[in-house]
Amino acid sequence: MHKNNQGISVVICCHNSCTKIEATLNAMALQMQQPDIGFEIIVVDNCCTDNTVNKTLQHWDKLGNLFPLTVVQEPTPGLSYARQKGINAAAFEYIILCDDDNWLCNDYLLKAFTIFEAQPEAALLGGVGEAVFEGNICPVWFKKLDGFGYAVGDEGRTTGFTSTVYGAGMGIRKTVFNKLIGANWAIILSDRKGNSLSSGGDTEICLIIKNAGHKIYFDQSLKFKHFISANRLQWNYYLKLRRSFGFANAYLAVYKNEKLGHLSGKDFYRNLLQFYYFIFRNLHFFLFPFLFKTGRCAWFIQNLSLRRTLLFERNQILFLTKKMMQLN
Repeated sequence: MHKNNQGISVVICCHNSCTKIEATLNAMALQMQQPDIGFEIIVVDNCCTDNTVNKTLQHWDKLGNLFPLTVVQEPTPGLSYARQKGINAAAFEYIILCDDDNWLCNDYLLKAFTIFEAQPEAALLGGVGEAVFEGNICPVWFKKLDGFGYAVGDEGRTTGFTSTVYGAGMGIRKTVFNKLIGANWAIILSDRKGNSLSSGGDTEICLIIKNAGHKIYFDQSLKFKHFISANRLQWNYYLKLRRSFGFANAYLAVYKNEKLGHLSGKDFYRNLLQFYYFIFRNLHFFLFPFLFKTGRCAWFIQNLSLRRTLLFERNQILFLTKKMMQLN
């Protein structure tokens, strides 16, 4: 046992990650270590139907079992649920969420540990992702949009306290997370679910932590590579991703202390007219989104999804808002 049980638990959530997990584990095997700081990996099997688990165990054994690796199962599909499972299984107070396509730079874990120790007010921390493209092919639109939505770059953040960080590479204090989320509030958004592009789980965690009075820290020296497969670089995929952002933002209004009176039944028809007028003003994006690979088109698709969700799922959003007010 390491002194004072000091260490980092890395949670890697997998859904049919057979083709990606080896590269992720290769990066883990290169992590710089210190004898008084322990590392462990928790791999969460989130409804895998391929050979992910066997390949994980075999490859880690091939790499020399440099530190403990445990596989746990989460039968409820969804990245948020898988992350919670992994966090609960973690042995250490400091946790890093590493997606199955993230390659943490070799000093990531030690730096994260040092930052947590130096910033006791920080309940979450995050870093900077660098895109690695399958086939080294980067679409023109990706560059124009600075990779927005793919957990790459710093999105204008500088080292210091901030409001949100990526779920990819996110550092978490386990006791704070379990106190806030395990006991008092269930995650609303499932985040990634199989092939579904539901999103927003990382932002939800940030909002819960921040609303409880804790701080979030961003450090530009925390770097990881994010492997992006060719199918995720199609414009059709990206528009689906932006739709998922709109849906998530509608539900995340529950956490943002926004006035939701406009969701009441008496305003429904007025909002419905505004919804269709919004479509009419952007009819070219609505009818032919694949012809406009621009930020304006992507913004329209996301905003349309937000408005649609606020309109047609308003009762559920209002119910969750009332529940949140009761908890507070």
